[in-house]
Amino acid sequence: MPDSYPPQLSATAETVLTFLESVGRRSEAELYLSLFRKLPKESFAIVVVGEAALSSLRGSVVEQLRFLADLDLGVAIVLGTWSPGESEEAAETMAFSLMRRALTPAHFQLDQPGLGQALMTALRRREVPLVKVNVGDPFVRIGSLAQQLGTRKIVLLRRQGGLGPHDVQRVELGSGHFLPAHANGISVVNLRTDHDPLTASGLLAPADVELLASVRTMLEHANLPSTTLSVTSPLALLNELFTVRGAGTLVKLGSAIHRYTRYAELDQNRLGLLLESSFKRPLVPGFFDTEPTAIYLEEGYRGAAILQPGHQGAFLTKFAVDPLAQGEGIGQDLWRAMHREEPRLYWRSRSSNPILSWYQTVCDGFHRDGEWSIFWRGYPPASVPDLVKDALGRSIDFLH
Repeated sequence: MPDSYPPQLSATAETVLTFLESVGRRSEAELYLSLFRKLPKESFAIVVVGEAALSSLRGSVVEQLRFLADLDLGVAIVLGTWSPGESEEAAETMAFSLMRRALTPAHFQLDQPGLGQALMTALRRREVPLVKVNVGDPFVRIGSLAQQLGTRKIVLLRRQGGLGPHDVQRVELGSGHFLPAHANGISVVNLRTDHDPLTASGLLAPADVELLASVRTMLEHANLPSTTLSVTSPLALLNELFTVRGAGTLVKLGSAIHRYTRYAELDQNRLGLLLESSFKRPLVPGFFDTEPTAIYLEEGYRGAAILQPGHQGAFLTKFAVDPLAQGEGIGQDLWRAMHREEPRLYWRSRSSNPILSWYQTVCDGFHRDGEWSIFWRGYPPASVPDLVKDALGRSIDFLH
């Protein structure tokens, strides 16, 4: 957990977090805020505003920039993909709107020498940099700018919100390969595993296919493992930044998931810290003395799934994602890696677990017994009583 958590808040910041509480858990917003405030001023976010979004929803963009300023977070604004003359006019209009909200604009050109250093200086002065597009294809330059600034988030605002079909619960790309979705589009796209089947599926509009290619270019040139890009509506910027579920489409280069069969093959201290931060309780002594059937581990130790021998298959004893990485789709990446290699799987979860509803979408069935819910996949109905008995009889791995 980050130091000084939850953060000390001003009255205005308290109002913003109360608003965010209406669309997600307040603890999520406080956790993200604490993380973002620890970043250098220049590394929080770059926001790219599309033409239609700025022309029709400029007031919402500026209002949410005001909220971010009240939270002591600054962003650099890249003003769409206009031709140079239109970009100049858009920048002047945007600057006027910012000044009306007591924000200080600072003007820059995307191709100017030393842009990264100039933006660092402006953001540290609490100015709002307006970067005017004056090149034909800005995406390589935006990605390179993100690398210079160490940017954690690139947010692309467009009027229609996220990528892909809207108002569906998930998008099927093949056997066992689906992407979670919501009212504003696909939730998470992993470019490593999802890009090719998604673009070949016919589920994306031509404009979305083109945009996804541009997003990939930006992330590849940012070349930072922790950098993600979100495509969302200007109306949902704060929701996308401060809630795990988000309100648009989060796109990432992709998590590398490795499979191990012994704890000696990996860093037990790092794995232990991941488990304890995810479950918010200390492990019992000797947890690592029992060798697993398999461990699926994200290469940066931000997510892990641990399997033990079970009844005619594997028992998923731990499924953990670092709280600071929740919302990036690492859980989905881990699940997909297991799905390819584990035909039979069962597990238990406390009924208070916030990801219980997600478990219900990936299982074949589940059974509630007191404080526990037992899930399974790949088993015939006749095996269920034995699975439930075994799962309920297993020991607790965390201290109370």
